[in-house]
Amino acid sequence: MLKKIKNIIIKTDDFLYKKFGSDKSTKILENIKEAQIIFSCLNEVGKENKVRFVGGCVRKAICGENIDDIDLATSLKPEEVKKKLNEEDIKVIDTGITHGTVTAILNKKKFEITTLREDISTDGRHANIEFTLNWELDALRRDFTINAIYADVEGRIFDPLKGLTDLENRKIKFIGDPETRIQEDYLRILRYFRFFTQYSKVDYDQEVIRSIKKYINGLNKVSNERIFDELKKILALKNVSSLFSNITSKEIILNIFPQFKYHERLKRIDELNKKLRSKYDFNLILGLLILDKSTEYEYFCHKYKTSNSIKDRFKNISVNFENLQSKKFYSEENIKKIIYLSNKDYVRDLLLFSITINKNIKILTIEKLLDYINICKIPKFPLSGDYLKELGYKTGQELGKKLKSLEEKWIENNFVIDKKIVEKSLSKINKN
Repeated sequence: MLKKIKNIIIKTDDFLYKKFGSDKSTKILENIKEAQIIFSCLNEVGKENKVRFVGGCVRKAICGENIDDIDLATSLKPEEVKKKLNEEDIKVIDTGITHGTVTAILNKKKFEITTLREDISTDGRHANIEFTLNWELDALRRDFTINAIYADVEGRIFDPLKGLTDLENRKIKFIGDPETRIQEDYLRILRYFRFFTQYSKVDYDQEVIRSIKKYINGLNKVSNERIFDELKKILALKNVSSLFSNITSKEIILNIFPQFKYHERLKRIDELNKKLRSKYDFNLILGLLILDKSTEYEYFCHKYKTSNSIKDRFKNISVNFENLQSKKFYSEENIKKIIYLSNKDYVRDLLLFSITINKNIKILTIEKLLDYINICKIPKFPLSGDYLKELGYKTGQELGKKLKSLEEKWIENNFVIDKKIVEKSLSKINKN
Protein backbone atom coordinates (compact mmCIF):
# COMPACT_ATOMS: atom_id res chain seq x y z
CA MET A 1 0.00 0.00 0.00
CA LEU A 2 2.81 2.40 0.96
CA LYS A 3 4.62 1.53 -2.26
CA LYS A 4 1.48 2.34 -4.26
CA ILE A 5 1.09 5.72 -2.52
CA LYS A 6 4.77 6.49 -3.11
CA ASN A 7 4.39 5.74 -6.82
CA ILE A 8 1.39 8.10 -7.03
CA ILE A 9 3.40 10.87 -5.38
CA ILE A 10 6.35 10.30 -7.72
CA LYS A 11 4.06 10.41 -10.77
CA THR A 12 2.43 13.62 -9.56
CA ASP A 13 5.79 15.27 -8.93
CA ASP A 14 6.99 14.11 -12.33
CA PHE A 15 3.89 15.58 -14.01
CA LEU A 16 4.42 18.94 -12.31
CA TYR A 17 8.06 19.02 -13.31
CA LYS A 18 7.43 18.12 -16.96
CA LYS A 19 4.49 20.45 -17.36
CA PHE A 20 5.47 23.50 -15.37
CA GLY A 21 9.18 23.18 -14.68
CA SER A 22 10.97 22.87 -11.37
CA ASP A 23 10.46 26.56 -10.62
CA LYS A 24 6.72 26.23 -11.06
CA SER A 25 5.85 23.59 -8.48
CA THR A 26 4.54 24.10 -4.96
CA LYS A 27 8.11 24.63 -3.72
CA ILE A 28 7.48 28.33 -3.23
CA LEU A 29 4.76 27.44 -0.70
CA GLU A 30 6.79 24.72 0.97
CA ASN A 31 9.66 27.14 1.56
CA ILE A 32 7.62 29.75 3.42
CA LYS A 33 9.05 29.52 6.94
CA GLU A 34 5.91 30.89 8.58
CA ALA A 35 3.82 28.25 6.79
CA GLN A 36 6.14 25.53 8.05
CA ILE A 37 5.63 26.77 11.61
CA ILE A 38 1.82 26.84 11.28
CA PHE A 39 1.74 23.37 9.72
CA SER A 40 3.92 21.99 12.52
CA CYS A 41 1.56 23.53 15.08
CA LEU A 42 -1.60 22.01 13.56
CA ASN A 43 -0.30 18.64 12.41
CA GLU A 44 0.67 15.79 14.72
CA VAL A 45 3.87 13.87 14.07
CA GLY A 46 3.25 10.45 12.58
CA LYS A 47 -0.43 11.09 11.96
CA GLU A 48 -2.51 12.09 8.94
CA ASN A 49 -2.11 15.71 7.82
CA LYS A 50 -4.74 17.99 9.30
CA VAL A 51 -3.89 21.06 7.23
CA ARG A 52 -3.17 21.74 3.56
CA PHE A 53 -2.69 24.69 1.23
CA VAL A 54 -5.73 25.14 -0.99
CA GLY A 55 -7.18 27.22 -3.80
CA GLY A 56 -5.51 30.20 -5.39
CA CYS A 57 -2.12 29.89 -3.68
CA VAL A 58 -1.71 26.32 -4.95
CA ARG A 59 -2.87 27.24 -8.46
CA LYS A 60 -0.56 30.25 -8.57
CA ALA A 61 2.41 28.30 -7.22
CA ILE A 62 1.98 25.64 -9.90
CA CYS A 63 1.69 28.30 -12.62
CA GLY A 64 4.65 30.29 -11.32
CA GLU A 65 2.57 33.36 -10.47
CA ASN A 66 2.98 35.85 -7.67
CA ILE A 67 1.26 34.64 -4.50
CA ASP A 68 -0.51 37.32 -2.50
CA ASP A 69 -3.03 35.42 -0.37
CA ILE A 70 -2.45 32.10 1.35
CA ASP A 71 -5.46 29.93 2.18
CA LEU A 72 -5.24 26.81 4.29
CA ALA A 73 -7.87 24.10 4.79
CA THR A 74 -7.95 22.00 7.93
CA SER A 75 -9.91 19.15 9.44
CA LEU A 76 -9.60 20.86 12.83
CA LYS A 77 -12.47 22.92 14.23
CA PRO A 78 -11.86 26.69 14.49
CA GLU A 79 -11.57 26.50 18.30
CA GLU A 80 -8.91 23.79 18.00
CA VAL A 81 -6.98 25.86 15.47
CA LYS A 82 -7.05 28.89 17.75
CA LYS A 83 -5.98 26.89 20.77
CA LYS A 84 -3.02 25.24 19.04
CA LEU A 85 -1.78 28.50 17.53
CA ASN A 86 -2.27 30.52 20.71
CA GLU A 87 -0.17 27.97 22.57
CA GLU A 88 2.68 28.94 20.26
CA ASP A 89 1.97 32.68 20.69
CA ILE A 90 0.76 33.03 17.10
CA LYS A 91 -1.79 35.82 16.69
CA VAL A 92 -5.23 34.63 15.55
CA ILE A 93 -8.16 36.78 14.42
CA ASP A 94 -11.79 35.60 14.13
CA THR A 95 -12.31 36.83 10.56
CA GLY A 96 -15.24 34.53 9.81
CA ILE A 97 -15.44 32.04 12.59
CA THR A 98 -19.14 31.24 12.07
CA HIS A 99 -18.13 29.87 8.67
CA GLY A 100 -15.05 28.19 10.09
CA THR A 101 -12.46 30.79 9.14
CA VAL A 102 -9.75 32.35 11.28
CA THR A 103 -6.70 34.31 10.19
CA ALA A 104 -3.27 33.58 11.61
CA ILE A 105 -0.65 36.34 11.50
CA LEU A 106 3.00 35.44 11.84
CA ASN A 107 5.84 37.84 11.01
CA LYS A 108 3.29 40.07 9.24
CA LYS A 109 2.27 37.20 6.93
CA LYS A 110 -1.42 36.31 6.94
CA PHE A 111 -2.83 32.80 6.60
CA GLU A 112 -6.58 32.35 6.23
CA ILE A 113 -7.40 28.98 7.79
CA THR A 114 -10.81 27.43 7.13
CA THR A 115 -12.23 24.25 8.58
CA LEU A 116 -13.36 21.64 6.04
CA ARG A 117 -17.04 22.21 5.36
CA GLU A 118 -19.92 21.50 3.04
CA ASP A 119 -22.67 23.89 1.97
CA ILE A 120 -26.09 22.83 3.23
CA SER A 121 -28.09 25.66 1.64
CA THR A 122 -27.35 28.89 -0.26
CA ASP A 123 -29.26 31.99 -1.40
CA GLY A 124 -26.91 33.37 -4.02
CA ARG A 125 -24.98 35.41 -1.49
CA HIS A 126 -24.52 33.40 1.71
CA ALA A 127 -24.29 29.73 2.55
CA ASN A 128 -25.36 27.67 5.57
CA ILE A 129 -22.55 25.25 6.24
CA GLU A 130 -21.64 22.20 8.28
CA PHE A 131 -18.12 21.22 9.27
CA THR A 132 -16.80 17.92 7.99
CA LEU A 133 -13.72 15.72 8.16
CA ASN A 134 -14.08 14.76 4.51
CA TRP A 135 -11.64 16.53 2.19
CA GLU A 136 -13.58 15.54 -0.92
CA LEU A 137 -16.80 17.08 0.42
CA ASP A 138 -14.86 20.29 1.04
CA ALA A 139 -13.59 20.19 -2.56
CA LEU A 140 -17.09 19.67 -3.93
CA ARG A 141 -18.37 22.93 -2.41
CA ARG A 142 -15.76 25.01 -4.25
CA ASP A 143 -16.45 26.84 -7.50
CA PHE A 144 -13.97 25.60 -10.13
CA THR A 145 -11.84 22.47 -10.36
CA ILE A 146 -8.64 24.54 -10.61
CA ASN A 147 -9.47 26.00 -7.18
CA ALA A 148 -9.97 22.60 -5.56
CA ILE A 149 -6.33 21.52 -5.59
CA TYR A 150 -4.71 20.91 -2.19
CA ALA A 151 -1.06 20.53 -1.23
CA ASP A 152 0.67 19.76 2.04
CA VAL A 153 3.80 21.51 3.27
CA GLU A 154 5.96 18.76 1.75
CA GLY A 155 4.52 19.31 -1.72
CA ARG A 156 2.22 16.31 -1.91
CA ILE A 157 -0.81 17.12 -4.06
CA PHE A 158 -4.38 16.10 -3.27
CA ASP A 159 -6.51 16.64 -6.36
CA PRO A 160 -9.88 14.87 -6.00
CA LEU A 161 -11.58 16.68 -8.91
CA LYS A 162 -8.73 16.55 -11.45
CA GLY A 163 -8.08 20.28 -11.28
CA LEU A 164 -4.47 19.76 -12.36
CA THR A 165 -5.62 18.17 -15.60
CA ASP A 166 -7.96 21.08 -16.30
CA LEU A 167 -5.16 23.53 -15.49
CA GLU A 168 -2.86 21.65 -17.87
CA ASN A 169 -5.51 21.73 -20.61
CA ARG A 170 -6.41 25.36 -19.81
CA LYS A 171 -10.05 24.54 -19.17
CA ILE A 172 -12.20 26.41 -16.67
CA LYS A 173 -14.78 23.97 -15.36
CA PHE A 174 -17.41 24.49 -12.71
CA ILE A 175 -17.53 21.79 -10.09
CA GLY A 176 -20.80 20.02 -10.83
CA ASP A 177 -23.70 21.70 -12.63
CA PRO A 178 -22.83 25.30 -13.68
CA GLU A 179 -26.41 26.51 -13.22
CA THR A 180 -26.52 25.22 -9.66
CA ARG A 181 -23.11 26.64 -8.77
CA ILE A 182 -23.99 30.08 -10.13
CA GLN A 183 -27.20 30.18 -8.11
CA GLU A 184 -25.21 29.39 -4.95
CA ASP A 185 -23.18 32.57 -5.41
CA TYR A 186 -23.85 34.87 -8.34
CA LEU A 187 -20.41 36.43 -8.02
CA ARG A 188 -19.16 33.25 -9.68
CA ILE A 189 -20.28 34.79 -12.97
CA LEU A 190 -17.49 37.35 -12.72
CA ARG A 191 -15.06 34.83 -11.28
CA TYR A 192 -15.66 32.59 -14.28
CA PHE A 193 -14.67 35.39 -16.66
CA ARG A 194 -11.60 36.20 -14.58
CA PHE A 195 -10.25 32.66 -14.62
CA PHE A 196 -11.27 32.12 -18.23
CA THR A 197 -9.45 35.29 -19.32
CA GLN A 198 -6.36 34.39 -17.34
CA TYR A 199 -6.02 30.70 -18.17
CA SER A 200 -8.27 29.38 -20.90
CA LYS A 201 -6.95 28.45 -24.34
CA VAL A 202 -10.27 27.11 -25.63
CA ASP A 203 -13.56 28.77 -26.56
CA TYR A 204 -16.31 29.46 -24.05
CA ASP A 205 -18.47 26.54 -22.96
CA GLN A 206 -21.87 27.50 -24.36
CA GLU A 207 -23.69 25.64 -21.60
CA VAL A 208 -21.92 27.85 -19.06
CA ILE A 209 -22.68 30.99 -21.08
CA ARG A 210 -26.38 30.08 -21.25
CA SER A 211 -26.43 29.64 -17.48
CA ILE A 212 -24.66 32.97 -16.96
CA LYS A 213 -27.13 34.81 -19.20
CA LYS A 214 -30.05 33.12 -17.47
CA TYR A 215 -28.96 34.23 -14.01
CA ILE A 216 -27.03 37.42 -14.73
CA ASN A 217 -29.59 39.53 -12.84
CA GLY A 218 -28.66 37.57 -9.74
CA LEU A 219 -25.64 39.87 -9.45
CA ASN A 220 -28.10 42.47 -8.15
CA LYS A 221 -28.23 40.39 -4.97
CA VAL A 222 -24.47 40.60 -4.51
CA SER A 223 -23.03 43.57 -2.62
CA ASN A 224 -21.36 46.19 -4.76
CA GLU A 225 -18.28 45.91 -2.55
CA ARG A 226 -17.83 42.23 -3.49
CA ILE A 227 -18.44 43.01 -7.15
CA PHE A 228 -15.87 45.81 -7.11
CA ASP A 229 -13.30 43.60 -5.36
CA GLU A 230 -13.72 41.01 -8.11
CA LEU A 231 -13.56 43.70 -10.79
CA LYS A 232 -10.19 44.82 -9.44
CA LYS A 233 -8.80 41.34 -10.00
CA ILE A 234 -10.22 41.18 -13.53
CA LEU A 235 -8.83 44.54 -14.61
CA ALA A 236 -5.43 43.66 -13.14
CA LEU A 237 -5.05 40.85 -15.71
CA LYS A 238 -2.42 41.51 -18.35
CA ASN A 239 -4.77 40.34 -21.13
CA VAL A 240 -7.92 42.05 -19.85
CA SER A 241 -8.58 43.48 -23.33
CA SER A 242 -9.48 39.97 -24.54
CA LEU A 243 -12.70 40.29 -22.53
CA PHE A 244 -13.81 42.93 -25.01
CA SER A 245 -12.34 41.41 -28.16
CA ASN A 246 -14.49 38.32 -27.69
CA ILE A 247 -18.12 38.96 -28.68
CA THR A 248 -19.52 36.60 -26.05
CA SER A 249 -17.72 38.05 -23.03
CA LYS A 250 -18.00 41.63 -24.32
CA GLU A 251 -21.80 41.40 -24.45
CA ILE A 252 -22.05 40.07 -20.90
CA ILE A 253 -19.46 42.36 -19.30
CA LEU A 254 -21.08 45.45 -20.85
CA ASN A 255 -24.43 44.22 -19.57
CA ILE A 256 -22.96 44.15 -16.05
CA PHE A 257 -20.89 47.34 -16.44
CA PRO A 258 -22.57 49.58 -19.05
CA GLN A 259 -20.22 52.39 -17.97
CA PHE A 260 -17.34 50.71 -19.83
CA LYS A 261 -18.03 52.78 -22.95
CA TYR A 262 -14.39 53.24 -23.91
CA HIS A 263 -13.12 49.66 -23.89
CA GLU A 264 -11.56 50.19 -27.33
CA ARG A 265 -8.81 52.17 -25.60
CA LEU A 266 -7.41 48.93 -24.19
CA LYS A 267 -6.24 47.94 -27.67
CA ARG A 268 -3.87 50.89 -27.63
CA ILE A 269 -2.42 49.76 -24.30
CA ASP A 270 -1.74 46.29 -25.71
CA GLU A 271 0.48 47.87 -28.36
CA LEU A 272 2.84 49.40 -25.80
CA ASN A 273 6.16 47.93 -24.75
CA LYS A 274 6.27 45.87 -21.58
CA LYS A 275 7.91 48.58 -19.47
CA LEU A 276 5.32 51.21 -20.37
CA ARG A 277 2.39 48.78 -20.09
CA SER A 278 3.44 47.88 -16.54
CA LYS A 279 2.82 51.47 -15.43
CA TYR A 280 -0.97 51.05 -15.83
CA ASP A 281 -2.45 49.89 -12.53
CA PHE A 282 -6.00 48.72 -11.96
CA ASN A 283 -7.29 52.22 -11.22
CA LEU A 284 -5.91 53.67 -14.42
CA ILE A 285 -7.26 50.77 -16.51
CA LEU A 286 -10.66 51.43 -14.95
CA GLY A 287 -10.27 55.10 -15.79
CA LEU A 288 -9.56 54.23 -19.42
CA LEU A 289 -12.86 52.36 -19.57
CA ILE A 290 -15.11 55.06 -18.15
CA LEU A 291 -13.54 58.53 -18.22
CA ASP A 292 -14.20 61.48 -20.51
CA LYS A 293 -14.59 65.21 -19.89
CA SER A 294 -17.94 64.71 -18.13
CA THR A 295 -18.51 63.91 -14.46
CA GLU A 296 -20.37 60.65 -15.17
CA TYR A 297 -17.58 58.78 -13.38
CA GLU A 298 -18.99 60.13 -10.12
CA TYR A 299 -22.00 57.80 -10.38
CA PHE A 300 -19.75 54.76 -10.82
CA CYS A 301 -17.61 55.79 -7.85
CA HIS A 302 -20.72 56.34 -5.73
CA LYS A 303 -22.30 53.02 -6.72
CA TYR A 304 -19.22 50.95 -5.97
CA LYS A 305 -18.11 53.07 -3.01
CA THR A 306 -14.62 53.62 -4.35
CA SER A 307 -11.96 55.27 -2.23
CA ASN A 308 -11.40 59.02 -2.26
CA SER A 309 -8.01 58.32 -3.82
CA ILE A 310 -9.66 56.78 -6.89
CA LYS A 311 -12.21 59.61 -7.11
CA ASP A 312 -9.43 62.21 -6.97
CA ARG A 313 -7.42 60.47 -9.68
CA PHE A 314 -10.47 60.29 -11.92
CA LYS A 315 -11.32 63.95 -11.31
CA ASN A 316 -7.78 64.96 -12.25
CA ILE A 317 -8.07 63.18 -15.61
CA SER A 318 -11.61 64.38 -16.30
CA VAL A 319 -10.76 68.03 -15.57
CA ASN A 320 -7.69 67.88 -17.81
CA PHE A 321 -9.30 65.76 -20.53
CA GLU A 322 -9.45 68.47 -23.20
CA ASN A 323 -5.96 69.77 -22.34
CA LEU A 324 -4.54 66.38 -23.32
CA GLN A 325 -5.48 67.15 -26.93
CA SER A 326 -3.26 70.25 -27.01
CA LYS A 327 0.30 70.07 -28.31
CA LYS A 328 1.37 72.67 -25.73
CA PHE A 329 0.53 70.24 -22.96
CA TYR A 330 3.49 68.00 -23.84
CA SER A 331 6.35 70.37 -23.02
CA GLU A 332 8.66 69.98 -20.04
CA GLU A 333 7.85 73.55 -19.04
CA ASN A 334 4.11 72.81 -18.87
CA ILE A 335 4.63 69.45 -17.17
CA LYS A 336 6.69 71.16 -14.48
CA LYS A 337 3.88 73.65 -13.86
CA ILE A 338 1.28 70.88 -13.54
CA ILE A 339 3.53 68.99 -11.14
CA TYR A 340 3.79 72.10 -8.98
CA LEU A 341 0.02 72.63 -9.01
CA SER A 342 -0.83 68.96 -8.32
CA ASN A 343 1.75 66.16 -7.87
CA LYS A 344 3.95 63.84 -9.87
CA ASP A 345 1.57 60.86 -9.71
CA TYR A 346 -1.30 62.91 -11.14
CA VAL A 347 0.87 64.05 -14.04
CA ARG A 348 1.95 60.47 -14.74
CA ASP A 349 -1.74 59.52 -14.89
CA LEU A 350 -2.39 62.27 -17.42
CA LEU A 351 0.49 61.26 -19.67
CA LEU A 352 -0.38 57.57 -19.59
CA PHE A 353 -4.05 58.31 -20.18
CA SER A 354 -3.24 60.64 -23.08
CA ILE A 355 -1.74 57.76 -25.08
CA THR A 356 -5.24 56.38 -25.64
CA ILE A 357 -7.00 59.60 -26.66
CA ASN A 358 -4.33 61.61 -28.50
CA LYS A 359 -3.24 59.73 -31.58
CA ASN A 360 -0.93 62.56 -32.63
CA ILE A 361 1.34 62.26 -29.65
CA LYS A 362 4.38 60.00 -30.05
CA ILE A 363 5.06 57.26 -27.53
CA LEU A 364 8.69 58.37 -27.37
CA THR A 365 7.53 61.82 -26.27
CA ILE A 366 5.49 60.29 -23.44
CA GLU A 367 8.41 58.12 -22.34
CA LYS A 368 10.75 61.13 -22.25
CA LEU A 369 8.27 63.16 -20.23
CA LEU A 370 7.78 60.28 -17.78
CA ASP A 371 11.55 60.15 -17.32
CA TYR A 372 11.57 63.92 -16.87
CA ILE A 373 9.01 63.64 -14.06
CA ASN A 374 11.39 61.37 -12.16
CA ILE A 375 14.19 63.96 -12.15
CA CYS A 376 12.06 67.10 -12.01
CA LYS A 377 12.66 69.11 -8.85
CA ILE A 378 9.51 70.74 -7.56
CA PRO A 379 10.12 74.51 -7.33
CA LYS A 380 9.63 76.38 -4.09
CA PHE A 381 7.93 79.77 -4.19
CA PRO A 382 10.63 82.23 -3.02
CA LEU A 383 8.31 84.85 -1.52
CA SER A 384 6.38 84.77 1.73
CA GLY A 385 3.84 86.73 3.70
CA ASP A 386 6.65 88.22 5.78
CA TYR A 387 8.12 89.75 2.62
CA LEU A 388 4.83 91.52 1.88
CA LYS A 389 4.58 92.72 5.47
CA GLU A 390 7.93 94.42 5.03
CA LEU A 391 6.35 96.32 2.12
CA GLY A 392 3.54 97.53 4.33
CA TYR A 393 0.81 94.90 3.82
CA LYS A 394 -1.09 93.84 6.89
CA THR A 395 -1.82 90.26 7.87
CA GLY A 396 -5.21 89.10 6.61
CA GLN A 397 -7.20 88.10 3.56
CA GLU A 398 -5.83 90.94 1.43
CA LEU A 399 -2.26 89.84 2.02
CA GLY A 400 -3.16 86.27 1.00
CA LYS A 401 -4.67 87.48 -2.27
CA LYS A 402 -1.56 89.53 -3.07
CA LEU A 403 0.72 86.59 -2.31
CA LYS A 404 -1.38 84.32 -4.52
CA SER A 405 -1.20 86.84 -7.37
CA LEU A 406 2.58 86.93 -7.14
CA GLU A 407 2.74 83.13 -7.12
CA GLU A 408 0.67 82.99 -10.31
CA LYS A 409 3.08 85.48 -11.94
CA TRP A 410 6.00 83.34 -10.81
CA ILE A 411 4.47 80.18 -12.29
CA GLU A 412 3.54 81.98 -15.51
CA ASN A 413 7.15 83.18 -15.84
CA ASN A 414 8.41 79.57 -15.60
CA PHE A 415 9.18 79.81 -11.87
CA VAL A 416 11.37 82.89 -12.20
CA ILE A 417 10.65 86.21 -10.54
CA ASP A 418 12.79 89.30 -9.91
CA LYS A 419 12.35 92.49 -7.96
CA LYS A 420 11.02 94.51 -10.91
CA ILE A 421 8.29 91.96 -11.65
CA VAL A 422 7.31 91.94 -7.96
CA GLU A 423 7.15 95.73 -7.80
CA LYS A 424 5.20 95.91 -11.06
CA SER A 425 2.75 93.25 -9.93
CA LEU A 426 2.24 94.90 -6.54
CA SER A 427 1.71 98.21 -8.28
CA LYS A 428 -1.12 96.67 -10.35
CA ILE A 429 -2.64 95.17 -7.24
CA ASN A 430 -2.54 98.52 -5.47
CA LYS A 431 -4.27 100.20 -8.40
CA ASN A 432 -7.05 97.57 -8.21
